Amino acid sequence: MTRSPGRGGRGLALAGALLVGGLAAGAATAAAPAWPAAAPAGAQSPATPAAGGAAEAMAGTVVARLVAGTAGTSLADGVPVELITLGGAGELEVQRGEANDGRAEFAATADPALTHVLRVIYAGVQYFGDPVLLSPELPAAEVEVRVYETTTEQPALSVTSTVVTVLALDRDAAELTLVREDLVANGADRVYVAARAPGADSGGATLRLPLPEGTRDATGLTEEGSFVRGAGTLDADLPLRPGVTSIVTRYTVGYDRARDAYRLRVTAPLPTERVEVRVPARFVRELRALDGAERAPDAELEGERLLVAESAGAAREGQGTLVELRGLSGSTASNPLTEGRGPLLATALALLLLPAAVWALARAGRGGAPTS
Repeated sequence: MTRSPGRGGRGLALAGALLVGGLAAGAATAAAPAWPAAAPAGAQSPATPAAGGAAEAMAGTVVARLVAGTAGTSLADGVPVELITLGGAGELEVQRGEANDGRAEFAATADPALTHVLRVIYAGVQYFGDPVLLSPELPAAEVEVRVYETTTEQPALSVTSTVVTVLALDRDAAELTLVREDLVANGADRVYVAARAPGADSGGATLRLPLPEGTRDATGLTEEGSFVRGAGTLDADLPLRPGVTSIVTRYTVGYDRARDAYRLRVTAPLPTERVEVRVPARFVRELRALDGAERAPDAELEGERLLVAESAGAAREGQGTLVELRGLSGSTASNPLTEGRGPLLATALALLLLPAAVWALARAGRGGAPTS
């Protein structure tokens, strides 16, 4: 296995900042990188200690134990595995290896200031293990990572929750920025992936999200896959794993300055259990619930008061939940969620996209980090 030194100054503490920078700049989502070529057996590049004092800590081990989650299947040897180590001072270290007989073992420093995360690529799909902390008292850990075979036949899918948050208001341009999270449930024991033409890297979609009215720009914020605008939809080409997959997308929409209002229709791409719309109170004079919606109690996050509306019940595929944002021309601050990397954005979205941050930091260790 090979060990790559991290880039100084980038660590878990900056994970949210990397993502927030990408959000604020409208950065496109990057696809999961191709697995690097295997190094000669025993090759090792110089490693940088991932935190001050780590060199004095005792040696430990992290073992990845892969489990086949698809009934009637077994794992092949040579499954690529990475151990990503994040230091409190911002350093990053990546070790790469392979799992044989469902097992890969990595040497790691037993320092509680370090966080170790396993990343597995199986059948072209990435999986993250639970974060691990080692210490001199507990110097070893074994992490189970369940992986699945893929299928291009759509299983029974549903959405357990759709939450749309108004992230920014640009009164000069008469534009709103929306962030949408859909939790897509796959009850099968295979990962649903888009069908491909022979030799093609893309071209299909596993989920088509109807665009809101007045969409000027739309993109995905999920750490893997790709997103393209279709005929009235944002088409997501990314794996839908067994269980629940979070899909986060961003939209810039225009509103009618003369009406001083915007009607937001959230349309269900699949049978959906619940829909919620959140709007910072300082953005609008009123959030009015219309077709298929009802007002819910206000919420508060990091001192920001949010007006909330939700669907009156479950939504069938193609059904919309309609709300109206009234009084957008108010004199209050336009971007409380993005000014100074605002607390709501940093708290809600950076934590939501933490797996993306881990992936981005791992990529930084290979010299390809996104810019903020």
